[in-house]
Amino acid sequence: MKIINLQFPNKYSAKKKEFVLAMGYFDGLHLGHRAVIQQAKRIADKQHLKLALLTYSQSPAGFYVNDPVLKVPILPFRQKMQMLEKLGVDTIFLIDYNLAFGSQSPEDYVDNYLAKLGASVVVAGFDHTYGSLKDKADMKHLPRYANGRFEVYTVGECSDYFGKISSTRIRRLLSEGDLQAVNELLGYQFQTVGFVVHGNQIGRRIGFPTANQALEEKQLLPKSGVYAVRTKIVTGPLAGRSFNGMASIGRNETFGSDNPITIEINLFDFSADVYDEEIIVYWISFLREQVKYANAEALIDQLKQDRIDSLDLLKEIPKSKNYS
Repeated sequence: MKIINLQFPNKYSAKKKEFVLAMGYFDGLHLGHRAVIQQAKRIADKQHLKLALLTYSQSPAGFYVNDPVLKVPILPFRQKMQMLEKLGVDTIFLIDYNLAFGSQSPEDYVDNYLAKLGASVVVAGFDHTYGSLKDKADMKHLPRYANGRFEVYTVGECSDYFGKISSTRIRRLLSEGDLQAVNELLGYQFQTVGFVVHGNQIGRRIGFPTANQALEEKQLLPKSGVYAVRTKIVTGPLAGRSFNGMASIGRNETFGSDNPITIEINLFDFSADVYDEEIIVYWISFLREQVKYANAEALIDQLKQDRIDSLDLLKEIPKSKNYS
């Protein structure tokens, strides 16, 4: 898959029309986003064209809103690119979103970008908008701005019993720790990607050694708590192996009130050294809130129960499941 970085003003101009172009930020690549990309792929296959995607290096909404949650993606960039390649995307047009780009009128955006990217067809969701905040337009306006230079295809709302499937809804569910609902809306297991780093060794001292994960990129995390997880080792002698486990997001308050927030994973039936190795943690289900215990013995008793609860949940999900 090829990635073409676009700046403002745009100097790129395709020599021929060879793409069906899907556009959007696609934060999280949830089922609604996949519906857009899959529809674009069907059109591309039918018309014997390649599939391209126009997206952004950061959230356009987060660019304007002083909300740190909106500035952090649901899915790390590298993982998103890998998933897009699996979905059959041939080329990514990646825009470095900035104030100048975001100040364009809808017509200028179409003239300066969409019309120059070699698109025979442009596809987006029904609620996709473009242009400046003041003058932004939606998909109903795009055929007029296209002016015959490319066809326009709009994908309708993707919803379930509870309403529209959206990144906003997934973010809320993550803040509530409802990973089962999050995973249903994503269509894959929510995941964090990073390297195993040295911690304070508390887990090892109480009989529950942990792999502390330092994130490779900033990304949104579920709320603090204890979760059933499955962890894949990406590098090193155990690369490709997956292990059941349980993970904690929190400050380890039983052993101090000023600890930083950490991601600690206890892998079941595991004793290897994976320091500095890359791991992917797949977050399966919330177990319980973080609790400050009176002593280490009380914590150990709870961790034993957490292991039992985790195994009960994880046995329903086979290791051969395709997480992405």
